[in-house]
Amino acid sequence: MPLPDQYDDEGVHVGSKFPVTALTARLVTLVSLIVSIGVLKTNDTTFDNGYVLTYNDFRSYKYMFYVSIFGIGYTLLQIPFAVYYMRKKKHLIKSYAFLTFNFYADKAMIVLLATSAGAAFGATMDIKKYAGDRIPKLQDFLTVVYVPTTFLLVGCIACAVSSVHSSLHLPH
Repeated sequence: MPLPDQYDDEGVHVGSKFPVTALTARLVTLVSLIVSIGVLKTNDTTFDNGYVLTYNDFRSYKYMFYVSIFGIGYTLLQIPFAVYYMRKKKHLIKSYAFLTFNFYADKAMIVLLATSAGAAFGATMDIKKYAGDRIPKLQDFLTVVYVPTTFLLVGCIACAVSSVHSSLHLPH
């Protein structure tokens, strides 16, 4: 079985669509995190006393927001390398240290995205459970929070696919 980064003399990949799926995973991660932040930032509820409830009122949602921002930055840094790899059929930087860095950075990014998605889902479920139907506007806010959290989870799964790709780039 050929390794993912093996090409014949004409530069044609001898295996699967590895470079395309690597780039696609990065792009899905980026789009998912952008949508997650967009929905999270626009979700607010104004109570009768004039107080506006936003994601800033909950630590779990702030953690989710900042991890998503970090994830967008990291993914934006990785996309040019994935594009180059897809177009040229070779790595821009062939250094073992760089490939190892990508491997561990992808693993760290998965952990951050997974913990923030878990924290947001957990906080939402707990607050909904204890607030009950006593505060309908809070229930509406929390119901909408499921949307960005789900997109964050999709971004985490796409990042996991990128992580598998980065592990396959390491020399055997």
